[in-house]
Amino acid sequence: MIIASALSIQDPRERPSDKQQSSDDKHRRFFDKESDFITFVNLWNYVQKQQKELSSNQFRKQCKQDYLNYLRVREWQDLYFQLHEAIREMDIKLNQQEGDYQSIHSALLSGMLSHVGVKDQEKSEYQGARNARFHIFPASGQFKKQPKWIVSAELVETSKLWGRIVAKIQPEWIEPLAKHLIKRSYSEPHWSKKQAAVQAYEKVTLYGIPIVPKRLVNYSAIDRLCVVSSLFAVLW
Repeated sequence: MIIASALSIQDPRERPSDKQQSSDDKHRRFFDKESDFITFVNLWNYVQKQQKELSSNQFRKQCKQDYLNYLRVREWQDLYFQLHEAIREMDIKLNQQEGDYQSIHSALLSGMLSHVGVKDQEKSEYQGARNARFHIFPASGQFKKQPKWIVSAELVETSKLWGRIVAKIQPEWIEPLAKHLIKRSYSEPHWSKKQAAVQAYEKVTLYGIPIVPKRLVNYSAIDRLCVVSSLFAVLW
């Protein structure tokens, strides 16, 4: 709920054009090594601790020093508690333990499949859905790391197309979540003596992004119509 409520408001972190380095330095201490989404959790824990220890006026001043917008922080908190109350009223049980990295990001990924990106090693940019090309936003904790596979909460176009709020993901997480969106094609059918079966190579794409470039599969496991269509396209 911390992440969901953070994504529902304008980012509480401020990055003034004349103080970008200073604000980035302040915000960097909250960075998670792999995920800007988890950075929100780190920031939330810090804010809650400061609010408990400081007076209202001191807390407001601390937010300003940390380049945090006080009103947005309060909006974030209000929305979090509204979500918490709504879940309680629906009698939905919350996890007693924190979710692991894959569980958290698979849940996020299921709603952000069109914002997946794979690194183009030659151009230092990411291939996104429908061949969009974007870069990780400079204020992201992943800007210098440039993971091979990422998901971004939003794509914003200014001087370039930027991916904001980014996390490292694994491509194998995508396929089970995107069964209704992925496309499969098949090539190089051949007889395998070892398997005593006809096999082919399967390519799986999501919005044009190759999430499985080349996977060996048995013909018996392939939808026949899909196979015929793929092979006809290759032969034609």
